[in-house]
Amino acid sequence: MLVVALFAAAIACAGATAVAAAIYSVNVHARLAPVAGTTAAGQFGGTLTVVFSGPNRFEPSDNFPQSGYSTLRWQLSLPALHGPISALLRLHATKSAAPVARMLCGRCLMAANGTLKLTVDQGLRIATSGSGAVIVVRTPSATLRGPVKVSPQVPVAQ
Repeated sequence: MLVVALFAAAIACAGATAVAAAIYSVNVHARLAPVAGTTAAGQFGGTLTVVFSGPNRFEPSDNFPQSGYSTLRWQLSLPALHGPISALLRLHATKSAAPVARMLCGRCLMAANGTLKLTVDQGLRIATSGSGAVIVVRTPSATLRGPVKVSPQVPVAQ
């Protein structure tokens, strides 16, 4: 609901004319709990930015604008794990979208970071609470997993 409210506010602020883009950002984080092979936990954090392009108002048949992109800037903080480390962002299937698995890093370090380009739809699926976005970290001997949680970035007028 918060995502829809933020998007609606961006649309309302644009007025009656067309805009090139509406942008919003949310902070994301996950506690990566041990599932197998270790007792140590890790952390995932980042910023998800969604950029909508196109007209500034909804048509009755549209849920969200069709064009734009999303960017996830992320960082991992992992315990000492043995063997090569890989990290995935997984989005569970919804009624209107297939499941998605995107590699964050294939040979991660214990402190890793990066940027992942996503579609608008994928960004919105992450940004909505209860979306089923999960971070999974795997090594040959251990697995860590945690649901992605969202905290909005509220702009402050100056």
